[in-house]
Amino acid sequence: MKKMMVALVAMFVMATSVNAQSDNGSASFDRMASYLELTIDQVEQVRTAMAQFDSSMAALYQNKDASKGQEAWDKIRARHMATMKKILSGKQYEKYVTTFDLTAKNTAERLAEQQMASK
Repeated sequence: MKKMMVALVAMFVMATSVNAQSDNGSASFDRMASYLELTIDQVEQVRTAMAQFDSSMAALYQNKDASKGQEAWDKIRARHMATMKKILSGKQYEKYVTTFDLTAKNTAERLAEQQMASK
Protein backbone atom coordinates (compact mmCIF):
# COMPACT_ATOMS: atom_id res chain seq x y z
CA MET A 1 0.00 0.00 0.00
CA LYS A 2 2.84 2.36 0.90
CA LYS A 3 4.70 1.58 -2.33
CA MET A 4 1.57 2.32 -4.34
CA MET A 5 1.19 5.75 -2.77
CA VAL A 6 4.88 6.46 -3.41
CA ALA A 7 4.35 5.47 -7.04
CA LEU A 8 1.29 7.73 -7.29
CA VAL A 9 3.22 10.63 -5.83
CA ALA A 10 6.03 9.86 -8.25
CA MET A 11 3.66 10.03 -11.20
CA PHE A 12 2.24 13.31 -9.93
CA VAL A 13 5.75 14.73 -9.60
CA MET A 14 6.61 13.54 -13.11
CA ALA A 15 3.47 15.00 -14.61
CA THR A 16 3.98 18.28 -12.81
CA SER A 17 7.60 18.53 -13.87
CA VAL A 18 6.77 17.88 -17.52
CA ASN A 19 3.99 20.47 -17.43
CA ALA A 20 5.87 23.17 -15.54
CA GLN A 21 5.12 26.32 -17.48
CA SER A 22 7.47 29.25 -17.97
CA ASP A 23 7.56 31.66 -20.89
CA ASN A 24 4.96 29.77 -22.99
CA GLY A 25 6.50 26.34 -22.45
CA SER A 26 8.89 24.42 -20.32
CA ALA A 27 12.29 23.06 -21.16
CA SER A 28 11.06 19.58 -20.22
CA PHE A 29 8.14 19.76 -22.61
CA ASP A 30 10.36 21.15 -25.36
CA ARG A 31 12.84 18.28 -24.88
CA MET A 32 10.02 15.74 -24.99
CA ALA A 33 8.53 17.37 -28.10
CA SER A 34 11.93 17.29 -29.78
CA TYR A 35 12.57 13.67 -28.77
CA LEU A 36 9.18 12.58 -30.08
CA GLU A 37 9.65 14.73 -33.20
CA LEU A 38 6.20 16.27 -32.78
CA THR A 39 4.69 18.12 -35.69
CA ILE A 40 3.35 21.63 -35.22
CA ASP A 41 -0.19 20.23 -35.11
CA GLN A 42 0.73 17.68 -32.45
CA VAL A 43 2.41 20.10 -30.05
CA GLU A 44 -0.76 21.73 -28.73
CA GLN A 45 -2.64 18.43 -28.68
CA VAL A 46 0.10 16.81 -26.59
CA ARG A 47 0.34 19.88 -24.35
CA THR A 48 -3.42 19.63 -23.73
CA ALA A 49 -3.23 15.87 -23.10
CA MET A 50 -0.41 16.41 -20.61
CA ALA A 51 -2.38 19.14 -18.85
CA GLN A 52 -5.37 16.81 -18.56
CA PHE A 53 -3.13 14.07 -17.18
CA ASP A 54 -1.63 16.52 -14.71
CA SER A 55 -5.11 17.58 -13.53
CA SER A 56 -6.19 13.97 -13.10
CA MET A 57 -3.05 13.16 -11.12
CA ALA A 58 -3.51 16.23 -8.93
CA ALA A 59 -7.08 15.13 -8.14
CA LEU A 60 -5.87 11.61 -7.37
CA TYR A 61 -3.09 12.93 -5.16
CA GLN A 62 -5.57 15.12 -3.26
CA ASN A 63 -7.84 12.10 -2.68
CA LYS A 64 -5.09 10.07 -0.95
CA ASP A 65 -7.40 7.07 -0.62
CA ALA A 66 -4.87 4.27 -1.03
CA SER A 67 -7.56 1.61 -1.24
CA LYS A 68 -8.84 3.12 -4.49
CA GLY A 69 -5.53 4.56 -5.64
CA GLN A 70 -4.39 1.73 -7.86
CA GLU A 71 -7.73 1.42 -9.63
CA ALA A 72 -7.91 5.18 -10.18
CA TRP A 73 -4.30 5.26 -11.39
CA ASP A 74 -4.99 2.44 -13.86
CA LYS A 75 -7.94 4.39 -15.29
CA ILE A 76 -6.00 7.64 -15.52
CA ARG A 77 -3.04 5.94 -17.21
CA ALA A 78 -5.26 4.03 -19.66
CA ARG A 79 -7.19 7.17 -20.60
CA HIS A 80 -3.96 9.16 -21.05
CA MET A 81 -2.32 6.45 -23.14
CA ALA A 82 -5.42 6.15 -25.35
CA THR A 83 -5.36 9.91 -25.90
CA MET A 84 -1.66 9.91 -26.71
CA LYS A 85 -2.08 6.96 -29.08
CA LYS A 86 -4.65 8.98 -31.06
CA ILE A 87 -2.31 11.97 -31.30
CA LEU A 88 1.03 10.29 -31.98
CA SER A 89 2.25 8.11 -34.81
CA GLY A 90 3.16 4.50 -34.03
CA LYS A 91 6.87 5.27 -33.67
CA GLN A 92 6.22 8.36 -31.56
CA TYR A 93 3.82 6.45 -29.31
CA GLU A 94 6.35 3.66 -28.70
CA LYS A 95 8.95 6.24 -27.71
CA TYR A 96 6.45 7.99 -25.45
CA VAL A 97 5.39 4.80 -23.65
CA THR A 98 9.02 3.82 -23.06
CA THR A 99 9.87 7.27 -21.72
CA PHE A 100 6.70 7.48 -19.62
CA ASP A 101 7.27 4.09 -17.98
CA LEU A 102 10.98 4.67 -17.41
CA THR A 103 10.40 8.11 -15.91
CA ALA A 104 7.71 6.76 -13.59
CA LYS A 105 9.96 3.89 -12.47
CA ASN A 106 12.98 6.13 -11.88
CA THR A 107 10.95 8.74 -10.04
CA ALA A 108 9.32 6.12 -7.80
CA GLU A 109 12.72 4.61 -7.00
CA ARG A 110 14.24 8.02 -6.25
CA LEU A 111 11.34 8.95 -3.97
CA ALA A 112 11.52 5.58 -2.19
CA GLU A 113 15.26 6.09 -1.61
CA GLN A 114 14.64 9.58 -0.25
CA GLN A 115 11.88 8.25 1.99
CA MET A 116 14.17 5.51 3.34
CA ALA A 117 16.99 8.00 3.90
CA SER A 118 14.74 10.32 5.88
CA LYS A 119 13.82 7.54 8.35
